[in-house]
Amino acid sequence: MFFYLFMTKLVCTLGTSPGGIFETYKNLRGGNYEVDKTIANATPIEINEVYVIRTSDKAVEFAWKLVKAIFACCREKGDEVTIADIPIPIQDITSPNDFKKFKNAILPKISVGDYVDFTGGRKAMSVAAALSAREVGAHVVTTIIPQGEYSGISKIIEELKGKEDLVERAGNGDCESIRDTICKLISNEAKTIMLY
Repeated sequence: MFFYLFMTKLVCTLGTSPGGIFETYKNLRGGNYEVDKTIANATPIEINEVYVIRTSDKAVEFAWKLVKAIFACCREKGDEVTIADIPIPIQDITSPNDFKKFKNAILPKISVGDYVDFTGGRKAMSVAAALSAREVGAHVVTTIIPQGEYSGISKIIEELKGKEDLVERAGNGDCESIRDTICKLISNEAKTIMLY
C-alpha cells in the first residue's frame, strides 16, 4: 500500500495592505469559512505553503514585509507553513500586456486542489487569479474584512511605515518589540468565503 503526501498551497494576490492573507490562512486551517453546501462542508484544511503573488511596487513590497512579519509573529505554535514571496516585474496592471504578464506568472504556481485567494490587489489581479484557479481546477476563496476594522488596520500600517527596520526584523522572527502591533493587523471579524 502506498501513501501519497501532497502539499496544499494557498496562493494569494497582494495589494498595498496585508489584509486578508493571514485571515484566509487561519480560517481555512480552522474550518471557519463559508461554502455552498451543495459543493462541500466547511472542514479544516491543512495548508503547507502560502505563495504571495504581487507587483514590484514599493508600497506592495512593504505590504509583503508586513505579511511576512504577521506569519512570523502571530501564528499559533505548531503551525508549520512555508511562505514564498513571488514578485512580478511590473509596477501595476495598466495594460492588457501587464494583465497577461500577471496571469502568466500566477498560472504555473497553482495546482489542482490548491486554494487561490483573490482578496488583495487590483481588480485585474483578482480576475487573473480567479481565472487561473478555474483553469487549473483549484478552489477560489476570498476574505472580507469589515470596513470599520479595515480603517483601524490602515492607521496601524501608516504608523509602521516609520518602523520598517522593526517590521523587517519581525519578518525574520525577531518579534518581541513589535509583536503586539503586528498582530493588531489581523482582523478577528474577517469572513472567508469559498466560491468553488
